[in-house]
Amino acid sequence: MVVKYAFNTYPHRSHSWAVQPVREGFVNKCPNCSRENTAGAKICQYCGTLLLDTKEQSATKALENADFEENIPKWGTARFSSRITLIVTTDSGERRLTVDTANMQEMIVGREDPDTHEAPEIDLTPFGAQDKGVSRRHAAILRKEGSLHVVDLGSYNGTFLNGQRLIAEQPRVLRDGDDVRLGYLVVRVSFERT
Repeated sequence: MVVKYAFNTYPHRSHSWAVQPVREGFVNKCPNCSRENTAGAKICQYCGTLLLDTKEQSATKALENADFEENIPKWGTARFSSRITLIVTTDSGERRLTVDTANMQEMIVGREDPDTHEAPEIDLTPFGAQDKGVSRRHAAILRKEGSLHVVDLGSYNGTFLNGQRLIAEQPRVLRDGDDVRLGYLVVRVSFERT
């Protein structure tokens, strides 16, 4: 009888990583049922346990050039002056709303009240706001320290900035190109120099 040696690759099934003898034509015993399988078997023919060396299969593949992206900032500027106009568009770009921010300190974002017809400074009613879960006083845009900030006003369906839900009453910096989701309504904010 010819004796070959194989490593026990399942340390939790035995006391060590000891080298164990294997009979010709057979591989290690199955770590689950302890039966021997024919050479080249990848799955135990008795219980179905995987017999492959999983260390090699789960290793991270080394890429030739993982640093292929150019070093370009993904966010736009946060600087906002009186010479810049705030533009709000739907994510599809179909509708556009230009907001006069010359003397702005705070602007409410929401939808028109259908009973009183009161509308916030940034009225998203034409964007289908009511059907998409936008509150009447959903969020606010504040101007402070040379930049704009968006703050959720405790809205029922929440405000999201680039996919992250805002905590109510905590302002976050608004940048050129940011996506703001109010309920299910997604708008893109952009700054245009006048």
